[in-house]
Amino acid sequence: MAVKEMLKIATMMNKAMKSTEIIDDDDTNTQMMDFNTSSKLHNLKAARQMAYEITESGSKLFDMLNNERELRAARDKALEFLDSISMNLD
Repeated sequence: MAVKEMLKIATMMNKAMKSTEIIDDDDTNTQMMDFNTSSKLHNLKAARQMAYEITESGSKLFDMLNNERELRAARDKALEFLDSISMNLD
């Protein structure tokens, strides 16, 4: 589950990297950012949404990792039970 949450964060960060608009100026062979007002507003909204999603995913991941000790014990008990049942099937 932790890997799934980390993948979500990586996906959001990848989207953030791809959302940056770069304009190639053929005359000077330099790259410049698009600084018009609507682009800034769109980027600000997208950044705010991504920051919220990253925070939310981090919070979920933290909660899941805190529950890992309890879940590990329950998982180990379940595996022991399945092992004991499977030995009787032979």
